[in-house]
Amino acid sequence: METLPGGTGLRGALPLAHGQLAMLHVDLAVQAGAGEILCLVGAVDDRVRQIEAYALRCGVTFHLARSVADISVRLASEDELLIIADGLYVAPTDMARMARETGTFVASFALGDGARVLVERFERIDINHVWAGLACIRARDVVDARDLPEDWSIQSALLRLAIQKGYRREVLPFALAEAGRIAIVREGHEVDTLALQELAGSAGALGGNLVQTAPMRGLAQRLWAARWSRPVLRLSSLALPVLAIGVAIGGWSMAALGLLVTGRGASHAANRLFGRFAGMLTRPSEQAARDSAFAAAFIIIIVLSVAASDRLAGLFAALLLPGIAIVLKRLRGPLPRLWRRLAGSPSLVAIAALIAIPFGLVMPVLMLWNLALVGLSLWQTRTPALATGTPDSHI
Repeated sequence: METLPGGTGLRGALPLAHGQLAMLHVDLAVQAGAGEILCLVGAVDDRVRQIEAYALRCGVTFHLARSVADISVRLASEDELLIIADGLYVAPTDMARMARETGTFVASFALGDGARVLVERFERIDINHVWAGLACIRARDVVDARDLPEDWSIQSALLRLAIQKGYRREVLPFALAEAGRIAIVREGHEVDTLALQELAGSAGALGGNLVQTAPMRGLAQRLWAARWSRPVLRLSSLALPVLAIGVAIGGWSMAALGLLVTGRGASHAANRLFGRFAGMLTRPSEQAARDSAFAAAFIIIIVLSVAASDRLAGLFAALLLPGIAIVLKRLRGPLPRLWRRLAGSPSLVAIAALIAIPFGLVMPVLMLWNLALVGLSLWQTRTPALATGTPDSHI
């Protein structure tokens, strides 16, 4: 990892979505099947130790290296060395594409009509190609670079070695660079731009537009910068539904649903804002606990919010709704995926119930929602119209 221009900060330690840029490189190496990571760094500080801890959490051995000699002594002759450019950024949707390459290669972009300002950010290989930030070389070839002067870039030297050896060129579409899906980060502020672009891309059309607004951008950046934000969101996603049950028992159903919706929002925020790195993904057991807490709280709140004579009907409606929603999601048919997700969204159901409570319309809203889900399920499984035409005479 190199220092940033005009400063002492490490480029790989730049903050990216509550993590660090080098953690992305760890994910890339793990997906590529690496069993050991060698990090080239001149000085070790807390930020480097955090990257090391993340690599260990991902199940890969992590070693620090300061020279080619440090690298070569850890490699067997039959090993392959994956070189990841310092400052390389890869969008989540393109991680698998970059990691699936096998054998020795040099990933590159053909210049073509690419914008000059983008081309200059990548290291040039020859007159027609620039390096896309990833290469794989044979370990035995590293020996040829052991006598490099101390002030030379080891990464560039290994890249030049790969080119001289005639390794296969893997040419990627330059549109990936133009869209910001593969980039080389030069300055700190560029990482924030890429992280927000990534968050907007994962939030759908409506959510993406919301993320691009100034208030949401500022909120996301503040949450990423605060070390306490992720633990608080994770705790809230479990604690608020439990608290909502107590509030509902006390007779405050509207406040209880408000707490429940807030807890569900905290769960979504924890997944969206802090799901960039594989080692930070929500565990299936934790997500199941969140979903169970939400479902149990919603059923109890609905039963307690209706008249005593309607509680059995309220229990039936509250239990039936998630069942039909699960069936609808699993059915294949012409309905757009967005419609199915919205119709079966627990958050939207809770918000609708929250709006209906002051008017005493909780039961009608639940019944209508159940009917809508049944109608959508029938539409999803409808039989296509039979082809018109004259039947065969023998039928």
